[in-house]
Amino acid sequence: MIVNLAMSFFKSFTFAYTLLFCYVIAAILFWGYSLNKQSNQMYILEKEKLEQSYNDKRSEDYNKSLAVITNKKNRRTNQYLGEGGTLIFIALLATILVYLAYYKQLRLSKLQKNFMLSITHELKTPIAGIKLNMQTLEKRKLDEVTQTKLVNASVKETNRLDDLCNNILAATQLENSKEALYHDQVNLHTITTQVIKAIQSRYENAMFQLNFFDESFTIKADNALWKLVISNLLENARKYGGNEQPIEINLLQASRSVVLQIKDSGIGIADSEKKKIFEKFYRIGNEKTRSSKGTGLGLYIVKKIVRLYKYDISVKNNIPRGSTFEIEFKT
Repeated sequence: MIVNLAMSFFKSFTFAYTLLFCYVIAAILFWGYSLNKQSNQMYILEKEKLEQSYNDKRSEDYNKSLAVITNKKNRRTNQYLGEGGTLIFIALLATILVYLAYYKQLRLSKLQKNFMLSITHELKTPIAGIKLNMQTLEKRKLDEVTQTKLVNASVKETNRLDDLCNNILAATQLENSKEALYHDQVNLHTITTQVIKAIQSRYENAMFQLNFFDESFTIKADNALWKLVISNLLENARKYGGNEQPIEINLLQASRSVVLQIKDSGIGIADSEKKKIFEKFYRIGNEKTRSSKGTGLGLYIVKKIVRLYKYDISVKNNIPRGSTFEIEFKT
């Protein structure tokens, strides 16, 4: 409701601002034309007066006086052109800035609308599952095996809700963070292994392949935040990478850096979308027709944390298909 009202306001504002801009430009052109017309009339009057003062139109004094009033007329014309052009430039620049701000806000409103749709789905689905499992346990006498399955399913849905809450809290906390608070020695192999075990406990068919050139390699970071980084990247790869091939996690030694790669063999990401996927709330496709789950916060959080610790992250095409996310640690 609020997003729809905001969209209506922005559309009305844009129409009104367009009219105002056209009026300002028309007013500048009108006054410029009027002033230049008056300047020409002044020149004609001054020239007539000059001609009345001199009988010899070829005398040196006449030509000098004529040159003076001609120069005055030209200076006035140049002044009008300069001032008018400056005003039009300022008005045009202000309009461009306003429109850029408008479209940025409009795009954010659309992303927020998508976020509200996705977050509603993400919350309702596990809650409905947990509720159904609890009601089944309450109303029916089930054997121990079935009870265990229902409890485990409820625990998985609870963990899913917990991950969702963690992402929302992390996104809120990282929004205005400019500097990392903790700089512990974090072992990438250890936290990656922990995250893989957590994911495989929820998705038995999830496959991962670790290739670390040095399992003792550490970075200066916060353990909890970097678990969130690895978790979001692996969840993203699992979600879009399919289950036919294992997700590769490679730690490679480069010339002046160490690179962590996460490769999937999924549908890949179009070049036009590669920069957008790290934006807050952004998700590829339409929320009403999209089949994959998510809130558009995972990769945003990943980039915020990586940049917070002065590292670099990028996404590339995986050959022959899929995507490769790379985090570069300068050495």
